[in-house]
Amino acid sequence: MRYILFLTLPLLLCAKTTFITQEEYAAQLYKNPRGIGCQHCHGEKGEGKIVAKYIHKNVEKSFRGPIINNLDYATFHKALNKRLDSMPRYFLTPKEISALYFYLNEDELKKAKEAKKAKEEQEKKKLQEAKEAKLATAIKKVQEVKVSPEVKEENTTTKMQAPAVKETQEAPEIKDIKEMFKEATEGKNAK
Repeated sequence: MRYILFLTLPLLLCAKTTFITQEEYAAQLYKNPRGIGCQHCHGEKGEGKIVAKYIHKNVEKSFRGPIINNLDYATFHKALNKRLDSMPRYFLTPKEISALYFYLNEDELKKAKEAKKAKEEQEKKKLQEAKEAKLATAIKKVQEVKVSPEVKEENTTTKMQAPAVKETQEAPEIKDIKEMFKEATEGKNAK
């Protein structure tokens, strides 16, 4: 039993290095999906390719594999699952189809991802700037608030205290609101 463990341990440690990335899998699948590689007709990255030139009724013609790297996913998926005259049907799984699509559109997908990331960063920056502007406006408003004469007098006499209003001292508007509330509640209680 120890020998078996001893012999399989190096294989288990190296097993992680045998897996391939999505890019490698997609490239291998494109080059040989079921015996006939896509690159023979569609080019190395789906840009299209002339497969053969021939003469028909004294007119030179060519058989060309179409460009497939500019298709949207739905069209690409549909084309791989229907029978065409010149294209073999591979009976690919959905995972294989998406891997092929990724391989053909890898550069565009990366550009779109980078553009999305740049846009998100720009939006975060704008949001941060808006927050900073709002905070600066709030600070400015607080600084512009006029301090009552009693507080000014108190602050000039005691230098140790911070220039703030005492908790017991209330703004005139708050006193008016409290008095109105008190009168309203006393009126309800009296009835």
